[in-house]
Amino acid sequence: MQVAIIGAGPRGLAVAERLINLANDDTQIDVQIYDPHAIGGRVWDPFLSQNRSFLMNTVIDQITLFNDESIENGGKPLPGPNMFQWLESEAKDFLSHHQEFDASYTNELSRLTQVGDFATRGMMGIYAAWFFEWLMRRVRHNQTLNFTQQSVMNVQKLGEKFQLMLNDGTQLLADHVVMALGHSDDNLTDEEQGFKTFAQNKGLHYLSPMHPAEADLSVFNENDKIIIRGLGLSFFDYMTALSVGKGGRFIRNENDNLIYKPSGHEPLVVAGSRRGFPLHARGVNEKSASELYEPKFFTIAALEALRAAGNGHIQYQDFENLVVKEMTYKYLLNRINQPDSSLTYDQSEALKQALLTSIDLKTTAEEYGLADVFEFDIALIRNPARDLPNDADYTTWMQSYLSADIHDARLGNKSAPFAGAFDILRDIRDRVRYIVERDYFTADDYEKFLEHFKPFDALVSVGPPLERIEQLLALMKAGLFKITAANIHVTTDATGFEASDSRGQLFHGNALVEARLGATNISLSRNPLIANLRDNGMFVQPRKIRSDGTSYQLGAANINKQTFEVINRDGETINHLYLYGITLEGLKWFGTVIPRPGVNTLVLREGAWIAQRILAYA
Repeated sequence: MQVAIIGAGPRGLAVAERLINLANDDTQIDVQIYDPHAIGGRVWDPFLSQNRSFLMNTVIDQITLFNDESIENGGKPLPGPNMFQWLESEAKDFLSHHQEFDASYTNELSRLTQVGDFATRGMMGIYAAWFFEWLMRRVRHNQTLNFTQQSVMNVQKLGEKFQLMLNDGTQLLADHVVMALGHSDDNLTDEEQGFKTFAQNKGLHYLSPMHPAEADLSVFNENDKIIIRGLGLSFFDYMTALSVGKGGRFIRNENDNLIYKPSGHEPLVVAGSRRGFPLHARGVNEKSASELYEPKFFTIAALEALRAAGNGHIQYQDFENLVVKEMTYKYLLNRINQPDSSLTYDQSEALKQALLTSIDLKTTAEEYGLADVFEFDIALIRNPARDLPNDADYTTWMQSYLSADIHDARLGNKSAPFAGAFDILRDIRDRVRYIVERDYFTADDYEKFLEHFKPFDALVSVGPPLERIEQLLALMKAGLFKITAANIHVTTDATGFEASDSRGQLFHGNALVEARLGATNISLSRNPLIANLRDNGMFVQPRKIRSDGTSYQLGAANINKQTFEVINRDGETINHLYLYGITLEGLKWFGTVIPRPGVNTLVLREGAWIAQRILAYA
């Protein structure tokens, strides 16, 4: 049996591992992995120079590539080291025998000594390379496992098999094809193409949406003024490259605050977004590798009760209210436990019990004497500048906002009032997936979910390491970075790019950088494989019908949610053609995760299910 896996990232490796290790001794299986990047895939490619400085946003002991007993219906696990354990036990020897990796990775080992440290993205790619070598040693006499560093340009059905075309023109056959494609580059929008053409005609610089590690930033220096659109994770990559990457350095003063020492070669940067605020810092990690918050209100029973009350559906506002109640509870619990709490021990314990059965958590807290506590106001969290006077100095306010975020995050992802409440969204994602994958929302309410909950979740729960927010604040104080108010709008004038915001501020620049990846939407993708499958009708976008009869399309390709097999434009399931991961974003919820040990992690769980379905045909 021939199995082709397209994508050598964690998802592709997860399927390969289960195929090799779960196959019976008498099963003949040939597993071929294809990816134009190194083992580990595009995001973690250790040979991209900027991946030697760009950080992951997951701590090292919450990263694994190995199955464990927690994986639901995953088959017999073969345990192995999580990333922290690997760094302690295997990494040094592996790097010494693989001189193809830059020496900076060996140097990096000396700073990765605590479970809560953040590794570079390239180090994740090296962990994946070691894992692949481990898996190669597991291959038995009637199995083969190979990696080919090429793109797959097209997949076509050929009788009972599939024909794959590689970028060098080679054509291969497979019985089963698993596509774990990751993020895709998109065709430029009309606006983006206009900016690109303008920059070319004027001798200026324009960087379209892309992986920041692949961007050429060597062209920028102290003579440039750069406008950046986007304040998500990509922004922090560009921030690093345009500061430390230009020779500057951060140092800590006597108060443990970061100060930036410029090299003199840094450009000036103005950055903004529609929302107008950088992602919140990740709280300093206090959780063990497999520790998850256990909700008190956002439970399966509560969700099923909402569904029963809604005749089979959950209204979005009821869903959001339940999430906010859970976060408010965690926020208040952490406020009670702060050293500056005014409550006695007995008062604290009584309030904790009362909160568990409270209808209105804030009122209950006040009744029990918890005074002077900020309300957990989700509208204010979404727009922290909501009540800011028009005549306030926005830069000064933004620096105070970042300082408060830093102070809170330092208290930890279990203990901090806000960072602790935000972090539980990471732990309840499987319950959100439970709702999405069972279609508990109507089309109308799912649209609200995507419009309101998705950006809120990103703002508070997927942010960068705390150090990155500290660095942003230091760069602002050094006068090198400025953050605009919400609703940044970029146009052009006779000399360059011009940005405005909701407070009427104007900024000019000779360069524009789009600090974001392409949208997850197969209709926009310029990945040749996705484009070919889309154009020949094998990939089709699911359509949602609103209550008024109108409709909208999801960006994902359609699949059978139980088997992960592709459903074509005729509504037919294409047996043995599997798709999982980021290309399903929208049809499924939050696939941009790294595998975590001991928590029935999504990537390994779904990879195991696909592998076992393939092996059932052996």
